[in-house]
Amino acid sequence: MTVPTISHIEWFVIDLNRSVAFLNGLFGWQFEVFSEHYRLYTPESGPRVGLMEVAAIKPCEATFGYVTVDDIERYLQRAEQLGGCVVTGRSEIPNYGWYAQIADPDGNRVGLFQAWISQQ
Repeated sequence: MTVPTISHIEWFVIDLNRSVAFLNGLFGWQFEVFSEHYRLYTPESGPRVGLMEVAAIKPCEATFGYVTVDDIERYLQRAEQLGGCVVTGRSEIPNYGWYAQIADPDGNRVGLFQAWISQQ
Protein backbone atom coordinates (compact mmCIF):
# COMPACT_ATOMS: atom_id res chain seq x y z
CA MET A 1 0.00 0.00 0.00
CA THR A 2 1.42 3.40 -0.97
CA VAL A 3 1.27 6.39 1.33
CA PRO A 4 -1.24 8.99 0.12
CA THR A 5 0.23 12.28 -1.07
CA ILE A 6 -1.24 15.74 -1.50
CA SER A 7 -2.81 16.15 -4.93
CA HIS A 8 -3.23 19.92 -4.78
CA ILE A 9 -3.79 22.84 -2.49
CA GLU A 10 -6.74 25.07 -3.27
CA TRP A 11 -7.07 28.74 -2.34
CA PHE A 12 -10.30 30.66 -2.53
CA VAL A 13 -9.69 34.11 -3.98
CA ILE A 14 -11.89 37.10 -4.75
CA ASP A 15 -9.91 38.50 -7.70
CA LEU A 16 -8.38 35.75 -9.83
CA ASN A 17 -6.11 38.02 -11.87
CA ARG A 18 -4.78 39.82 -8.79
CA SER A 19 -4.03 36.51 -7.04
CA VAL A 20 -2.29 35.07 -10.10
CA ALA A 21 -0.14 38.22 -10.34
CA PHE A 22 0.67 38.07 -6.61
CA LEU A 23 1.74 34.41 -6.60
CA ASN A 24 3.59 34.74 -9.89
CA GLY A 25 5.47 37.79 -8.64
CA LEU A 26 6.25 36.19 -5.27
CA PHE A 27 7.11 32.61 -6.23
CA GLY A 28 7.34 32.67 -10.04
CA TRP A 29 4.39 30.27 -10.35
CA GLN A 30 2.83 30.17 -13.83
CA PHE A 31 -0.91 29.49 -13.72
CA GLU A 32 -2.93 28.03 -16.57
CA VAL A 33 -6.63 28.59 -17.19
CA PHE A 34 -8.50 25.50 -16.02
CA SER A 35 -11.98 27.02 -16.24
CA GLU A 36 -13.60 30.45 -16.18
CA HIS A 37 -13.19 30.79 -12.40
CA TYR A 38 -10.23 28.49 -11.78
CA ARG A 39 -6.48 28.70 -12.41
CA LEU A 40 -3.99 25.87 -11.88
CA TYR A 41 -0.24 25.85 -11.24
CA THR A 42 1.46 22.49 -11.85
CA PRO A 43 5.09 22.30 -10.64
CA GLU A 44 7.60 19.71 -11.89
CA SER A 45 7.18 17.90 -8.57
CA GLY A 46 4.98 18.31 -5.54
CA PRO A 47 1.35 19.30 -5.19
CA ARG A 48 -0.45 21.54 -7.64
CA VAL A 49 -2.00 24.85 -6.57
CA GLY A 50 -5.53 25.73 -7.60
CA LEU A 51 -7.05 29.19 -7.35
CA MET A 52 -10.86 29.23 -7.20
CA GLU A 53 -12.59 32.57 -7.65
CA VAL A 54 -15.44 33.06 -5.18
CA ALA A 55 -17.60 36.00 -4.10
CA ALA A 56 -16.34 36.11 -0.49
CA ILE A 57 -13.86 34.32 1.72
CA LYS A 58 -13.12 33.91 5.40
CA PRO A 59 -9.31 33.86 5.66
CA CYS A 60 -7.72 31.24 7.92
CA GLU A 61 -10.74 28.97 8.04
CA ALA A 62 -9.06 26.33 5.91
CA THR A 63 -5.96 24.18 5.70
CA PHE A 64 -2.75 26.14 6.11
CA GLY A 65 0.23 25.37 3.90
CA TYR A 66 3.91 26.31 3.93
CA VAL A 67 6.14 27.02 0.94
CA THR A 68 9.86 26.23 1.21
CA VAL A 69 11.99 29.25 0.24
CA ASP A 70 15.72 29.99 0.24
CA ASP A 71 15.56 33.47 1.85
CA ILE A 72 12.55 34.30 4.03
CA GLU A 73 13.43 37.98 4.39
CA ARG A 74 13.47 38.46 0.61
CA TYR A 75 10.05 36.81 0.28
CA LEU A 76 8.59 38.87 3.14
CA GLN A 77 9.70 42.07 1.43
CA ARG A 78 8.46 40.90 -1.96
CA ALA A 79 5.05 39.94 -0.53
CA GLU A 80 4.58 43.48 0.78
CA GLN A 81 5.69 44.99 -2.54
CA LEU A 82 3.05 42.87 -4.30
CA GLY A 83 0.18 44.01 -2.05
CA GLY A 84 0.34 41.33 0.64
CA CYS A 85 1.40 41.79 4.24
CA VAL A 86 3.57 40.11 6.85
CA VAL A 87 1.48 38.37 9.51
CA THR A 88 4.36 36.74 11.42
CA GLY A 89 7.94 37.81 10.78
CA ARG A 90 10.86 35.40 10.55
CA SER A 91 10.80 33.15 13.61
CA GLU A 92 13.32 30.49 14.55
CA ILE A 93 12.58 26.81 14.84
CA PRO A 94 15.50 25.76 17.08
CA ASN A 95 18.03 23.48 15.39
CA TYR A 96 15.92 23.34 12.23
CA GLY A 97 15.22 26.61 10.42
CA TRP A 98 12.84 29.54 10.29
CA TYR A 99 9.22 30.18 9.46
CA ALA A 100 7.10 33.23 8.71
CA GLN A 101 3.56 33.91 7.60
CA ILE A 102 2.25 36.33 5.01
CA ALA A 103 -1.22 37.23 3.82
CA ASP A 104 -2.12 37.63 0.17
CA PRO A 105 -4.23 40.62 -0.95
CA ASP A 106 -7.42 38.70 -0.02
CA GLY A 107 -6.14 37.97 3.50
CA ASN A 108 -5.35 34.29 2.86
CA ARG A 109 -2.35 33.26 4.92
CA VAL A 110 0.62 31.50 3.38
CA GLY A 111 3.43 30.04 5.45
CA LEU A 112 7.07 30.35 4.45
CA PHE A 113 9.74 27.90 5.62
CA GLN A 114 13.52 28.14 5.32
CA ALA A 115 15.74 25.29 6.50
CA TRP A 116 19.04 26.19 8.13
CA ILE A 117 20.91 24.22 5.50
CA SER A 118 19.91 26.74 2.81
CA GLN A 119 21.88 29.41 4.71
CA GLN A 120 25.14 27.43 4.71
